Amino acid sequence: MNPAPYAAMILNHIGWVVYAVLRTDWFIFSADMIGLVSGVWITFSLYPLASLKVQNRLNGLILLAATLWGALALVTMILSSAAPDATLLLWSWTVSVTQILLFASPLSTLYKAVVSRNSASFHLGLSIMSVISSAMWCIYGITIKNLFVLVPNLLGALLSGVALGVCILFQRSEVTQTTAQTELNRIQAIGQTVEL
Repeated sequence: MNPAPYAAMILNHIGWVVYAVLRTDWFIFSADMIGLVSGVWITFSLYPLASLKVQNRLNGLILLAATLWGALALVTMILSSAAPDATLLLWSWTVSVTQILLFASPLSTLYKAVVSRNSASFHLGLSIMSVISSAMWCIYGITIKNLFVLVPNLLGALLSGVALGVCILFQRSEVTQTTAQTELNRIQAIGQTVEL
């Protein structure tokens, strides 16, 4: 499992929620609050199924995201009273960059997938929904004449299209029974040692 898209999903939706509050855009706010809550749920539902290496990468990515948002919150507090337009511009650029990172994150394993001709690190459903989501946000960006919504989603549609292409071109190899059994044993051992 490639953890980058799931951490990027959380990072991205937090940024868009703040951006929506600064713009008083209820449509963006509503959609991204749902995205944030479902992104956190998906990420932590899959967490126990990931290897320890993947869990550690995910932890690092989420800590990095929290640090970034904390720093931006500090800058926002400093700028908000003196320069509200600068605050909105700061968040506009930030969410545009995080949006592109979100759609580029599945491609972090592109080289490995092409060399091995195996799309196991790509999720077909996530790729399809990313293309559809980007297209819909492009329409909204055009409708409200907002390049900060349109441009990152246009790039997102292209990047998601590449991920979808990998899923279509390269067959997903099956996990061997031994590997699956080892993972299952590890998960069961964790469940037995941690009681809620």
